[in-house]
Amino acid sequence: MIIDGDGHFFETEEIFEKYMEPSLRNYRPRLLRDDQGHNFWVVDGQTPYRRPSMKGAGAPGTAAPPGKAIQSARRASFGSQTLTNLKERLDDLDKEAIDVQFLYPSFLLHVNAWPDGILANGVCRAYNTWLAEVCRQAPDRLKSVGVASLQDSEGAAKELARMKDLDMAAVMINGTAGAKRLDHPDHEPFFAEANRLKLPIAVHFSLQFPVVDKLFEHHFPNRVLAGIFPIMAGLTSVLCSGLLDHYDNLKFAFLEGGISWVPAHIERMDDHFDNPRYGARDLISHPPSDYLKSGRIFFGCEGNESFLGRVVPEVGEDLFIYSSDYPHADRTEGTARYLSEREDISPAVRQKLLAENARRFYGLS
Repeated sequence: MIIDGDGHFFETEEIFEKYMEPSLRNYRPRLLRDDQGHNFWVVDGQTPYRRPSMKGAGAPGTAAPPGKAIQSARRASFGSQTLTNLKERLDDLDKEAIDVQFLYPSFLLHVNAWPDGILANGVCRAYNTWLAEVCRQAPDRLKSVGVASLQDSEGAAKELARMKDLDMAAVMINGTAGAKRLDHPDHEPFFAEANRLKLPIAVHFSLQFPVVDKLFEHHFPNRVLAGIFPIMAGLTSVLCSGLLDHYDNLKFAFLEGGISWVPAHIERMDDHFDNPRYGARDLISHPPSDYLKSGRIFFGCEGNESFLGRVVPEVGEDLFIYSSDYPHADRTEGTARYLSEREDISPAVRQKLLAENARRFYGLS
């Protein structure tokens, strides 16, 4: 059994046209296409998804269904990319040796950065309804993960109960909500409800991090830095704030940030905890690394990461969940099969990474 804890698809306009509530439908996300054939999303008259056409300035077509310019790079059919043809998606999973896939968005990966939380949660509700319907057509293979915006924490909290009714496996947020940290008091309604419902929380990669996402004009350094900062901020917020002490049922997975940064960041947290000058005991009573032994913290890993064989025994073999990133263009194909054959990780530990840890995080029987 191989479980993909972090797969994706590309949202289409039809999701929002059909499923958004009438009062918000006029403000639904829309697709535009540039002269080079790239699709890009516009939300409420704005788009962070297309940058000026200078060399390296951005990634045209990012997060959008395939236009003519990016179709081939994703190495998947339109129907598989958008979940509009489930046979094609399931055939691709067979080729990748994946038995079960948990599904995350592409466009809505950044929804917690939208300033209008009311609109954002209206978009999320439409997305959640559509995705749950799709996954019910292949319930043994495809598992839905809901999305909510902490910019409207009360609305996000209400949506969590509906996610449970829709049989969604978890809820996805980002490492920050705009300029607010996860443990900000404004977010208490969301975490209190997630705790009551025992709904797992996935903190997923996002490029939109205050100030940092505008620090570089060129996409390369921006992608390197802004892509990891939100996940690091989210982990810091969860482990250094007392959030896990206040809410006993919360568990978190930090996805698509790679794994090589994890031991260094944990060591830095512990070092600062041990220094009395920083007042860590005002917030938590034990080193942040102790939370890693609680069974409530997980990290996504791709099967071909070179440091995986060293990081797993150092941080903990029960903490890492295999993630394919399919069908994003920057993924490496065949990583499930690659991980299942790695000689620097024992067979028993490989099975934890490929299935058992995902079962524990998502509560999959």
